[in-house]
Amino acid sequence: MIRRRSHPVVMWFSLGILSCGAGLSAAEYTDTMFMNDTTKSARTGRVVSVDPGQVRLEVPLSAGGPGAKMSVSVPRVQIERIEFAANESREQLLSDPDLGDIHEIGVLWKLWESALDFPKSPAARIGNIYAGLLLQTNDLARAQTALELFTRIEQQSWDEGDKILAGQGRLRAMVATGNAAGAVAEAEQLAIDSENPEVLIEAKFILAEAAKSRLVELQEDNPRWDEDINVRPERERLYHESLELYLYPYLFFGSETESASRGLWGVITVYQLDHDVPAAIEASRDLVKLYPQTTFAKQAGEYLASLPEDQLQQDNEKEAQYENPAATETKN
Repeated sequence: MIRRRSHPVVMWFSLGILSCGAGLSAAEYTDTMFMNDTTKSARTGRVVSVDPGQVRLEVPLSAGGPGAKMSVSVPRVQIERIEFAANESREQLLSDPDLGDIHEIGVLWKLWESALDFPKSPAARIGNIYAGLLLQTNDLARAQTALELFTRIEQQSWDEGDKILAGQGRLRAMVATGNAAGAVAEAEQLAIDSENPEVLIEAKFILAEAAKSRLVELQEDNPRWDEDINVRPERERLYHESLELYLYPYLFFGSETESASRGLWGVITVYQLDHDVPAAIEASRDLVKLYPQTTFAKQAGEYLASLPEDQLQQDNEKEAQYENPAATETKN
C-alpha cells in the first residue's frame, strides 16, 4: 500500500510564495546570500523562490512584532553564491521517497528547478528523485518527462555527482521511452570507457536488461529452441550474458546495496525464464538474507512464498556438496 505523508516543507514553501501564513522565528532564517559587491556583503534570510532572473529572499524585521517579515527580490547577477541551510522537513521527504510522495516532490522541484546551477542548492537532488519516481509509474508520458528532466540536470547541475546520477537515469528513461537501442549503444561505450563504479554498474544493468529482452524475444519466436541447433547457441549466449551482467554489482561491488540487490533480482528473473526453479529459489534466499531491507528482497520473499513446500525443500548447494564431497573438503 502506498503511504502518504504530510511534509511541512512543501506547505511552508507554498505559503512563503503566497506571502501568507505565520511568520518564522529569526533562528529559522538561515540561508545566507553573498553579494558580488566590493565588500562581499551577506544577507541572511530564507530563499522562497528562484527564477532565471532573480532570487526572492524573505527576511525578518526587527520592528513590527513577532513574525514580522518582508520579501526582497535580488537580481541573480548581483549574487556571488548562496549558502543554503539544511532543512529537516525537506530531508525527511527526500531520504525515503516512494510513489505516494510524487506530487509533493514534484511541487518541491518546481520551487527549486531554477536554482539547478546554484552551488550547494538541493535542486539537482530533488530533480533526480522526482524523475526516478516518474519512471516508477511505468507511464509513457511521465517517462518522457523524466527523460527531459534527467537530461536537463545532466547538462545544468552544479554538482558532478548529481550529473552522474542524472546520466544513469537518462539511460533508463531512454529504454522506458522506446529508445533501448540508443541506451544500449551508449551503455556499451560507457562500459568500455568509464572507470566510475556507479557509471559502470548502471551501464552493465542497461546491457543486462537488453540481453534479457533479446532472450525473451528469441524464446517467444522459437518455442522449440532447445531442439534447433541453429538457435540454441544464440539462446545460450544471451542466457549467460544476462546472468553475468546482472551479477556484476553483486560480485564486484557487493556493498552497493540497491545495485547489488537489483542485479540479484535480475538473475532470479532469468532463472525463471529458464524454468530453473531450484536456482531461482537459491538466489532468492541469498537476496533475502544478504539485502533484507531492499524492495528486491521483498519481491524475492513474495516469490518464495508463492512456491509449494516440496519445491522449497530443494537446495542446489547441498546437492552439489553431496555429489562432489572432495570439493567440499578442499574448500573447508
